[in-house]
Amino acid sequence: MEEIYKNTIDQLIIDLPFIAKEVVEYQYRLQPQFEKYGKKGFLKSLEDGKYNLQYLLSAVEVDSIKLFEQYIKWVNGLMINLNLPNTTIEVFYNCTKDIMKNKFENGIIEKGLYEKISLYIDSGLSTLKYYVSDIEEGDTNNPYKIILDKYSEFVLSGNKKSAVAEIIKLANSDEIELRHIYKYILQPFQIKVGNLWHKNKITVGEEHYATAISQYVMSMLYDKIFSTPKNDKIFLGTCVEGELHEIGIRMICDYIESCGWNTYYLGANMPSYGIVNEIITKKPNVIGISCTMTFNIYKVKSLIETIKVSGIKTPIIVGGYPFNVDEELWLKVGADGYSRNFDEVSTLIESLSEGKL
Repeated sequence: MEEIYKNTIDQLIIDLPFIAKEVVEYQYRLQPQFEKYGKKGFLKSLEDGKYNLQYLLSAVEVDSIKLFEQYIKWVNGLMINLNLPNTTIEVFYNCTKDIMKNKFENGIIEKGLYEKISLYIDSGLSTLKYYVSDIEEGDTNNPYKIILDKYSEFVLSGNKKSAVAEIIKLANSDEIELRHIYKYILQPFQIKVGNLWHKNKITVGEEHYATAISQYVMSMLYDKIFSTPKNDKIFLGTCVEGELHEIGIRMICDYIESCGWNTYYLGANMPSYGIVNEIITKKPNVIGISCTMTFNIYKVKSLIETIKVSGIKTPIIVGGYPFNVDEELWLKVGADGYSRNFDEVSTLIESLSEGKL
């Protein structure tokens, strides 16, 4: 994104509640059938509208049209699965384009920024003409698919005791390496849960419950993970401030710990100053930053800038959904590397720690 537009985008993000209200009210005039959902439905539309605008502006801010194209396909599929009109997202973003045109004509946003936002919207909407669900379903050649299916069945039926017992029994056997429980069971299960929510087959509460069970299972594996023979290398993993999706970086830290590294997991919603302080104190060989929500990408870039300005030379890797969508994004945020899976991350951190990259 041209630096000249940064301040304007920052202000638009601050004004999101008001912009979302403009867009949603406009959409309601064009699609009066939404009135049947009443005040509660309107408030939900405002909430969703803010997210839709956040994803658009964040993609523009980091110069990644791929991020927006992927998001618009995802959210359009979600609307369809919720049995909302097929044109819901198309109308929303066309309304957005009209509102942004009005802001340009009134001198609130620059011409170049308006044209860029319009380009992103047009490109995103054009992808819907050829929409095919491309949600990741996991590895179909999973050697532990039977156990994965059994664990999934236990969790999704609310049988926490059996789900935990299944993994603990597996961990105590000689059947599988500890780190492969993460690779072949826990991570694929989380992908499955996310897909089920997207398809409106489970509620958000059921999704959170399932994730909580996986987190509990992970905690039950800690004795074995932390007792694996260690080298003298340190990995520090964290999320950016405002990012609440922590299970991904938590899995990465556990996986790296099981590979012999010493890890420090800082969790979700960590303020930048706290992260910098921990880096200075712990002196890691590699730093890992996780981001799941596209609208937090600019915080990843800001955090990396803060770390480097602090004089820290430690290699930084990034990972998470947005980086899988746009594989050049890690360069745009100033990272030293990126990985999309467990095998890649273990190879990458070894190479970075030895100065081979």
